This record gives sequence, structure tokens and C-alpha cells, in this order.
Amino acid sequence: MRRAIVFAVLAAAAVFAAYWMAQHPGQVTIEWLGYRLEPPIGLLVLAALVLAVAVALLYRVIRAILGTPRRIGSAMAASRRKRGYKALSQGMVAVAAGDAQEAARWSRRADDLLEDPPLTLLLSAQAAQLNGDEKAAEKYFNAMLEKPETRFLGLRGLLMQALREGDHPRALGHVRQAHALRPKTPWVVTNLFELSQRSGDLEGAAAALKQAVKIKAMGRAEADHKGAVITLAKAERARAAGRDDEALAEARLADRSDPDFLAAALLHARLAVERKAYREAAKVVERSWPRTPSAELSALYRAAAPEAKPMEQVKRFAKLAARNPEHRESHLALAEANLEAGLWGEVRRHLGHLVTLVGEDPPRAQVCRLMARLEEAERNDAAAARRWLERAAAAPPDPAWVCQSCGAVATRWSANCGSCQSFDSLDWRLPRRVGAQLSAAAAGDLPLLIAAAPGAASQAPGGSAPPRLPAVAPLPGPPDRVKPVAEKTSRAEPGSDAARPSAQGNGTGADDDDDSEAAAVEGYMPPRSS
Repeated sequence: MRRAIVFAVLAAAAVFAAYWMAQHPGQVTIEWLGYRLEPPIGLLVLAALVLAVAVALLYRVIRAILGTPRRIGSAMAASRRKRGYKALSQGMVAVAAGDAQEAARWSRRADDLLEDPPLTLLLSAQAAQLNGDEKAAEKYFNAMLEKPETRFLGLRGLLMQALREGDHPRALGHVRQAHALRPKTPWVVTNLFELSQRSGDLEGAAAALKQAVKIKAMGRAEADHKGAVITLAKAERARAAGRDDEALAEARLADRSDPDFLAAALLHARLAVERKAYREAAKVVERSWPRTPSAELSALYRAAAPEAKPMEQVKRFAKLAARNPEHRESHLALAEANLEAGLWGEVRRHLGHLVTLVGEDPPRAQVCRLMARLEEAERNDAAAARRWLERAAAAPPDPAWVCQSCGAVATRWSANCGSCQSFDSLDWRLPRRVGAQLSAAAAGDLPLLIAAAPGAASQAPGGSAPPRLPAVAPLPGPPDRVKPVAEKTSRAEPGSDAARPSAQGNGTGADDDDDSEAAAVEGYMPPRSS
């Protein structure tokens, strides 16, 4: 529309000019080289227009002739670029397919045709990696660092190389450079967190964790737990350096950040006991017992009342066990407390529950050790005690700190696995069963263990009734029970103690006995006196 209006205006102007010149005729006199010309003004204007058109056409012809080499060169460059990008595409396809030779061939062709643009550097590096030539790949990645547009990509490639080689200090240097370039990239922040905590830079790891939550690279619940792990690692470091006040403050913070974190509760209670804050330590154990009871918590609870007499300890542990009455650790804690008080029948009753009702057959190592102590204390039977200790050596293992990544068993918790160095991989659960030889050691003294348990005659090996020990009147029952709190399943694996709700035994049996143990425990309630 605009062009039509402009054309109409110009046409009208030309008509008006022609009309005006017709109304005002005139002549022009030209004298040149002895000639005299007197043409009309209209003819002169027409001649000038024809001359201008001829000059313009001549200019375009000359320009086209002079520009022909440049156009030929541009066409050849375009064809070369087209073939280069086709080779680049074919090389990327070969890399994705894992064809190292084809990728290297297309990489060389793309490099020749495209004269080393950023993408050909990446293709060359990936082709070198497929061929196993890490030095060549590193050379290409370092070349990418020299170009601003490929620097970030080169840092990523060098980071991946360092991680594959296990060179974590070098990887941390690369990820810090990448973080300086693009601080909001999720993989940069998560790698910065992992490598910082692995290298011992806990402050840097905490800062990276906060940023990961801010850019939504990590969920809030996961970040809270990992933050508690970092805080607990700070507490361990402060304790090792002799800064006990700082260690206790950090342990409190870690325990408060993640109440389901057993390691934080253990260190909190242990430091409180060391500082003689017995009431605080007891409260920590009582709060953690419904979630993740353990033998170490039981020991700390006993240490939180150093002046208590054996019968007082029995009453204290009855109160503690009432918070999670069906769990095996509650029976073990009560058995040990009763053993210290000399209530042999109660010891056998609680240990018998683990075999007859919870399904712990063969008995685990801790049960065997308690039975050895019982035999020696009650009957002074050194031979029977020795047999139980021998069975303890071959018994199924008790719960321990087990790495979820490599399966290694640790004697104590640490932020990183001592075997594979994985972060936050130690979980309190049953180690994997070591083999069928465990059941072979279970036949010997089972009747002695279950002699005081209800219905033991029908469960003795060979169908014969085992000899019964003199009955011992049960102690008064514990106060009103607190309903156990189910364990969070997000941080435990199937088959572990922590993965089962406490109302179903909470990890009282081996991995292949889960269903039978749960069914056995559901029908059991500890007897209470009238």
C-alpha cells in the first residue's frame, strides 16, 4: 500500500512537471567546438535522463564484472560450510552411537572444512575419548578454554575427565572456575557441593547447598538432611580439635535440623554425657528411641544415670522400651538391664522373645553374647558361656553403619564412607547376610535360649520339649505406652532396620524373613502385672 501511494505521488509530480514545462517553453543555447545548438528545454531534460540511465546501467555492468570472483569465492565457502556442518552432524551421530572410528573420521573432515569452530573442538574431544586417548581429549578441552564461547564447555569436559580419574582436587578447581562463569547452572552447584565436602571444605559445601536450594537444584527435605550431615561433620571436627563447646553446639544443631538422623542423636547424647548434662542426654535418647533404637543409644541412656542402682536402671529401661516395645533393641536393652540386676528369668524371657516371636533364628551376635554372660552369671557355667561366644562369632551380624554405595561396614559414622568416600552413604541397618554357613551354627543351644518362652516346647528342634528353667515372676509393666513413630523410608533401604515401622518389628529379622517376623510381632504385647 505504501509503495502504491509513493508511485502515485511520483507519477503525479512527473505529469505536473511535464505540464508546467509545456506551459513555459524556452530554449537553451549550447556552443561547443564551433557548433551552436539551441534545443528546447524539454528535449534537453529528456537527453539528461537518458544519459543518467545509461551511466547507471554501465556502472552495474562494471560492478558485476568486478564482483564475480568474490561471488564465486562466497559460493565455494558456502558449499564448504554446508559440507562441514554435514560432517559435524554425522560425527555427532557417530559419537552418540559409540562408533569411535567413524567419529574420528568425521571429526577430521569437519575440522578441515569448518576451520576449527567451537563445535569441531567438542566433536574432536569426544572422538578422542571414544578412542581412549584421554591426552588428546584434554588437549582439545584446553583449546576450548581459549575461546570465550567454549570456555564453559571446556571446563565441563575437563571436570568429567578429572572425576573419571579420581583426581578430586583438580576437579574442584575446574568446577570452581565453571561456577565463576555460570553460578546458577544446577550441575555446577551440585558438583561444587559434592567436591567441596569431599575435600573437607565444609563451609564451601554449606554455601553451595544453600545455593542449590535457591536455584531448586535440590529439594528442601534432602537439603535439610545434607545440611545436618555437614553440621555433624563440623561437630566431629571440633571435637577432634578439643573444642568441646563448639562440638556440642554443632551436634545440637544437626540433631535439631534432622530429628531422624541417628548419628546426630548419638553424638549429641554422647557429648552431653561427657559434659555431665545427663538430663539432656536422656531426653535425646528418649526422643530418638521410637525412630531408630540402637545398642549405642541404650549404652548412652545407661551412662546418663551413672549413680542409678541396677533396679533403678531396670525401671528406667522399662520406661524407655515402652516408647518402642516391639523392637528387638527394646528387648535387648531390657535383657541387659535385667542381667545387671540379676533377674535371670526376665533376661531369658526377653531374649526368648527375639527367637520365638520376632523370628530371630539363628540368634544374632548380641543375643549370643548376652546368653554367654547369663550362663556365666546365673549358673557359673564357663563351658556353656564359651559355646555361646563361639556361636556369636558365626552368628548373623547386628545392625551397623553400612555404606549404601559399596556395602562396606564401618565401626562408627562419618560423613564420607571410608571405603568408597561416598558422601552421606552410611546408614544404620543390617549388613548383608554373609552366607548359608550362618544357619549351621544355630542348632546347638537353642533350647536353652527359648526355655522360658511361652510355647517353647513346640518350637524346640526335633519336636521334643526343652528343659524348663524355674519360672521368674515378671516385673511390673511399664507405664502407658507411647505409640511408636514409623521410620522415614526415604533414607533407608528395603530390608534394613530403619526401613520398617516400629509397629512391625522395625527391622528385627534378616532380609528374607521380613513377612514372617512382621506377622509374629503383631500378635505380641509384653505382659503387664495386675
